[in-house]
Formats: sequence, C-alpha cells, structure tokens
Amino acid sequence: MKSGFLAVALSLLIPLSLPAQNETKGIDRWAFKTNVLEMVCTVPNVGAEFDLSSSEYNRWTLGVTAKYNWNTYNSIAPKLVFNMFEVRPEFRYYFKWPSSPDKVANPDKALNKNTRKNKVKRTFFVGGFAHAGKYAIKPGTYGIQGPLYGAGVNFGYGFPLYTYDKFNIDFELGFGLGLAVTKYDSFTMNRTNTDYVAVPDKSKGYHLCPFPVISELKACIVFRTKSISEKYTKVDPQKIIDKQEKARAKELKAEQKVQQKEQKAIQRAERKNARDAKKSAGKKEVQE
Repeated sequence: MKSGFLAVALSLLIPLSLPAQNETKGIDRWAFKTNVLEMVCTVPNVGAEFDLSSSEYNRWTLGVTAKYNWNTYNSIAPKLVFNMFEVRPEFRYYFKWPSSPDKVANPDKALNKNTRKNKVKRTFFVGGFAHAGKYAIKPGTYGIQGPLYGAGVNFGYGFPLYTYDKFNIDFELGFGLGLAVTKYDSFTMNRTNTDYVAVPDKSKGYHLCPFPVISELKACIVFRTKSISEKYTKVDPQKIIDKQEKARAKELKAEQKVQQKEQKAIQRAERKNARDAKKSAGKKEVQE
C-alpha cells in the first residue's frame, strides 16, 4: 500500500520538477541598458526591458527608462542649460526583416546559432511609448522650462557587440516619434550674468505641439545574459503551416477564378459560333 502511494506521489512530482521546454527563464528574460548619446549630453539614464512571455516564440517586451539631470548644483549660473527628468514606459515587438526564404522553408536551419550569418543578423523592433517629465533648456539668450507629456511610436534595431561566457553586450540604434503636450516659462540671464530672470512675454501655457517631434534618439549599450541574436528568432512551425495553407488557398481561389473566366469565355464563343452557324443556315435556305 505504501509503495503504491509512493509511486503515485513520485509520478506527480517528477513532471513538476522537470524544466518546461521551449521557455526562456529567469534573468534571460531581462535586458538592462543605457543610452550613450544622453550620457554624452550629461543626462544619466538607465533602462530595463522584460520579455512578456517565457516562450521562445515570444517577440513582445515591456520596458521602462528613467533619465535624471535636474537641480544640478552650480556656484555660478551657467549660460547654457540642458536639464531633464523623464520616465518613459514602452512596449516592443521584435522581428527579423527582411525574412530570408530559407527561414520560411526550413526554420530549424534558419535558426542555427552556430552560423556567423545568423549571429550578426540585425533584429528590428517597432513599438509604442508614453513619457512624462520636465525640462529646462537654454541654448542661447533665452531658455524655457516646464513639464512635458507625450506618446508615440518607436523604431530601431539591435545587434550583438561582445559575447562572453555568462553575459552579452548588444548595441541598439533607434528613435521615438510622437506628439507632446507642454507648457513652459521663458527665462534669461540678468544684466550681471549671475542669475536667471523670468520673461513672461515669451512664456506659454499648455498646448499641443503642432507637429510630431523626435523625442528620443537611441544609441544604447544593452546588457543581456542571452544575446539578441539568440532571442526573438524562433519561428512557430504551426504559424508557418497556417501561413502556407492560407497562401495555397489564395492561389487555388485565384486559379478557380481564372478557370471560371476561361469557361465563360469558351461558352460565349460556343454560343456565338452557334448563332453564326444558325444565321448561315438561314441565309442558305433563303437563297435556295
């Protein structure tokens, strides 16, 4: 009795202890990044990205980036100002483009990680973002500062840069384009160039920017335990089969339409020949 109970318990526990197949687990689902362009502009920033599913077929991610360069201490008010504080959540969809014919015909071969071609292949992304924060910019005589809110779409691609035993460094290029709502107070230097004074005539209340703006340029160093060249590439065979079946059904439908047109043309020709023959026979009878 006890041995039977033990066997049943083990049969239930062993499958639970085995790792699930086709899954990306733990830290492999995370990516941590920093934008070197903003670092060069003295805007410290850090970002994190997380795969929404543990499946190897997953291509969707959710991320957030934070930037902070605000209330920096200066013994003398600087003539040039570029301060920013922003939080930017975003979601992405990764894909390979353009897709090679071999990838569709033989996905296992296309996903061979031992080939150099697949390791250096770019992985593109498209997605959306929202952002909120505040800014203070003074590139010349006058400056503006205020809150900023917006949303839009982002595009870009990533590729492996360095590969190590336990982690990888990827590089990412892209940009974000969208609409923004803001208000700002204008300011300038006082006569002694020691402090700022407000310029109410050049200030403006809340308004929507009249055209889409590029709100972010990306040149990011990305840290992953699993490189982007090994992620977002696996193709679901069932999706390929479904796609091929749809394409074949479309071809058959087009062929049927062509055949129907040809049959109709043949029937019209036969009817015309019959009418012509009938007319010829009628003329002969009249002549006789």
